[in-house]
Amino acid sequence: MINNESLLEVEKIIGYSFKSKNLLKTSLTHSSYSNEHKVESNEKLEFLGDAVIEFIITEILYKEFSGKEGDLSKMRALVVSEKPLAEAVTKFGLDKFLIKGVGESRNTTPSNAIKCDLYEALCGAIYLDGGINETKKFFIKTVGDKIQDLKLNGYIDDPKTRLQEMLKNAKIVYSTSKHGEDHMPTYKTIVYINGEKAGSGSGTNKRLAEENSASDAISNLKFDK
Repeated sequence: MINNESLLEVEKIIGYSFKSKNLLKTSLTHSSYSNEHKVESNEKLEFLGDAVIEFIITEILYKEFSGKEGDLSKMRALVVSEKPLAEAVTKFGLDKFLIKGVGESRNTTPSNAIKCDLYEALCGAIYLDGGINETKKFFIKTVGDKIQDLKLNGYIDDPKTRLQEMLKNAKIVYSTSKHGEDHMPTYKTIVYINGEKAGSGSGTNKRLAEENSASDAISNLKFDK
């Protein structure tokens, strides 16, 4: 179990000192440990944190960016999808403080999904303990670089390019098949990320089918946890 010294180290990293140390401890508690020791896991805090994060990034985009609602929604997904939040956890070394059960502890490196859940749980805990402004400070400290990227490089509207930008080191493969009559064909595409199916789409030509499959994959990166 994590000790007080470790909790102080977490507080130093995130830049916030908790009034309730138990709340911080809960945010670090994975369900595998919770199930083994009958204590509360970070799942409810994750649920709350997800909503808080969405509000924070939505407010930032509303105030600092122009564009249509659909474009702003896509920009939001680029910042707060699973991968960038997991990267923030790795960058700041927060994953080493995760309290895991015996089985999960055999996995020396938590998955991106678990890291993302941890990030959201920490945001939920900070919000309950210190309010929205303290949560926003933590958010900007840890993923502000993603927002700066949008400001400097602009929003990329091509979903295939967006997907590649989100997953810079991943192997992305599009598999497209043609269906129907030659005079009215339908193309169907499945996109694979590192060998696993990540999304699918269809269109009246190959380009549209691939773009729609990339858009589907981007949506799945946000919600498949």
